[in-house]
Amino acid sequence: MALITCRLCGKIFTAAGGRSCPDCLDRLDKLYPQVREVIRSNPRTHFNVDTLAEKIGVDIRDVQALVDMGYLDRDLDQSFFTAEDSSRQQLAREFERTLNSMKAESAARISKGPSTYGQQVYSKDRYNKDRKR
Repeated sequence: MALITCRLCGKIFTAAGGRSCPDCLDRLDKLYPQVREVIRSNPRTHFNVDTLAEKIGVDIRDVQALVDMGYLDRDLDQSFFTAEDSSRQQLAREFERTLNSMKAESAARISKGPSTYGQQVYSKDRYNKDRKR
């Protein structure tokens, strides 16, 4: 086991996994329900790490640690999702058009009947075409 310095409090501890000491992890586990309650009680408010830490009265590093550890998700701009969705839909339409045209070409090839290499290159029709009757 290696000795690691806690990224939150600076205390040295033996690391079994993670970069935060057990005391800080316990503190974050107790902080998470408070943060969740503040976010749920203010659904229309957009919080960043700074305003959330200020509203609860805790260190900003603790709230950032919750984000880094995956307890909290970052809220991305909704215009990003609409642009991504429209480009995804456009790509799906183009794919469907290409697929349909490939199916039509395949069906046309099948309707011509079977052909082999010799029939196309050395066929009787090819030689008779140039002859005058």
